[in-house]
Amino acid sequence: MKKVFSFVAVAAALLFAGNANAQMNVSVGYMPETITTTMGGASSDYSMNGFFVGFDYTNELTAGLNLSVGLRGRYNTSSETILGVDVNHTQIVLDIPILLNYGIDLGGGLKLVPFLGPTVSFALVGNDKSSPLGVDVTTEWYGDDGDSDYSRLNLYGTAGLSIYFNQYRIFGGYNLGLLDLHKNSNVEKKSSGFFVGLGMDI
Repeated sequence: MKKVFSFVAVAAALLFAGNANAQMNVSVGYMPETITTTMGGASSDYSMNGFFVGFDYTNELTAGLNLSVGLRGRYNTSSETILGVDVNHTQIVLDIPILLNYGIDLGGGLKLVPFLGPTVSFALVGNDKSSPLGVDVTTEWYGDDGDSDYSRLNLYGTAGLSIYFNQYRIFGGYNLGLLDLHKNSNVEKKSSGFFVGLGMDI
C-alpha cells in the first residue's frame, strides 16, 4: 500500500503544479482494453470492457501548444466460462495522461486539438471471481508481498484527437502498452486499446 500512496502523491503534485491560468476539464468515456499474451512464439488476445471518469488541467506553453496532465479512474470488466464455470474478471486502474496538444482554431467556437504523449497507469485492484460447486472463490492478480506474477505499473504511448465546441469536447484515441506486465521472462503480456469520451471545461 505504501507504493500506492506514493504514486497518488506524485500524481497530485503533477496535477496541481502549473500557473493560475490552467484550464480544468472533466470527462467520462469508454476505454476497452485488449491484453496480448505471447509465450513460446504463440500469441493470444483477451478483451475487457472499460469505463473511465476523470479530469485534467491544461497549461499553455506557447501560442497554441499546451501541456495537459490528467487523473482518471478506470473500471475494466469481462466474463467467460472456463470448464463450465463462469469467471468474472475485474480491474480498477488509475491513469495519469501527460499529453502535449496543439489547438487549431476553425472559428465559430470550433477547434481541433490533436494530442500525443505518455500515460502512466497503476492498477489498484485486479481479481477473478467464480463459484465452482457453489463455493465463492476470489483469485487476486496483484500481491503486496511481491509474489504476484503481474506488475501493477504500466506505461502507454497515447495519441488522439479532441474536437471542441466552445467549452465542450468529444475525443478519441489509442493507448499502446509499452511495458511487459508479466514478471516471468518466458511470458510477455502487453495491453492496448482505443478510447472515446465526452468532456467539458469548468
